[in-house]
Amino acid sequence: MFALEASTIFTPTKILKDTYIIVSDGKVVKLTKTLPTNVDKIDSYESCIVAPGFVDIHTHGGFGVDIMYSCTNDIKKFIEKLPNTGVTSFVPSTVTDSFESLKRFSEKFSSIKYVKGSEVIGIHFEGPYINIEMAGAQSKDHIRCPSVEEVKVLSGFFNHIKKRVTLAPELEGGIDFIKALKGLNIITSIGHTCASYQQTIQAFSAGARLVTHIFNGMKPFHHREPGVVGAALNCPNVYAETILDLIHLHPATVELVYRCKGSKRMVLVTDAIAGAGLDDGTFKLGPMGIIVKDGISRLSDGTLAGSTLTMDKAVKNAVKIGIPLIKVLEMATLTPCKAMMVEGKGYIREGNDADLIVLDKNLNVISTYIKGEKFFSN
Repeated sequence: MFALEASTIFTPTKILKDTYIIVSDGKVVKLTKTLPTNVDKIDSYESCIVAPGFVDIHTHGGFGVDIMYSCTNDIKKFIEKLPNTGVTSFVPSTVTDSFESLKRFSEKFSSIKYVKGSEVIGIHFEGPYINIEMAGAQSKDHIRCPSVEEVKVLSGFFNHIKKRVTLAPELEGGIDFIKALKGLNIITSIGHTCASYQQTIQAFSAGARLVTHIFNGMKPFHHREPGVVGAALNCPNVYAETILDLIHLHPATVELVYRCKGSKRMVLVTDAIAGAGLDDGTFKLGPMGIIVKDGISRLSDGTLAGSTLTMDKAVKNAVKIGIPLIKVLEMATLTPCKAMMVEGKGYIREGNDADLIVLDKNLNVISTYIKGEKFFSN
């Protein structure tokens, strides 16, 4: 049993002062003003912030590693490095590819045994059931109509974690597909789509609960056809992924999403590619070649292709444009857990996993704890 203390604790929905976090067996066992006598040690951080660990529910890799195409050992290294950016839990994302490639990835990734690093809490199949007109950096060669049978096979490799599929609901059979996935306890997210406002509302009614990187990979908002953006911003229960690298979205657009969704439905994600955390260069996003210049990742034709964002930078950017820190931290911790229907994480309270980060006054990550074990200390 040990105690963690800092000047300020964000739970993240509340701010606590002069409080100890008591940790035992990987769990938060108590939040207390008085230090228990049976505490073995105290990790004390003066003039710092303690918050839940960041939860990134949409990433394709980083540090030179592409989740789909890199070898198992390299993926393990990626998992080990994520805590350096404050990420204690994450959801790896695939890209559109053949069924055979997706199956090989699923077999490979699900076979990875325990790694000391960020915890995998879900799997996200970004495609292949998307609209070819909004493919973005997804391979057009492998886009196809929804198949429940394919998803059953692929998701079967991940029975112990949450599953999610990004879908263009206007595809033939799209609405029935959403209903079928809901019956299988698989989350549907709307993205890479030309869906109209009405089609999107139908998708939400059928069970879709998330929008993949809002404004990106969908038709622009129009005052006579609001589309996915209008439906997502209007529907109070829908979660909206937001890539806050200040490249994918103008600060005023971020402010609009925040005003409409609030910290309880706006989710910070990275959509990071292998180049995240590295200097400019050439990388892979699944089968696609990516060029990173000035920190911006694009295909050779100039199309934006994921990002080089890390979660700690996303948090700093959100604060920079004026969103209160307490709200920003919620969008990076508790809200993504709720979007993915993950319990026991993203919130500092008794009984939850002791996934904790320590930030200095400039919001730099000083230390990261995963289930009470320190993985990173700067």
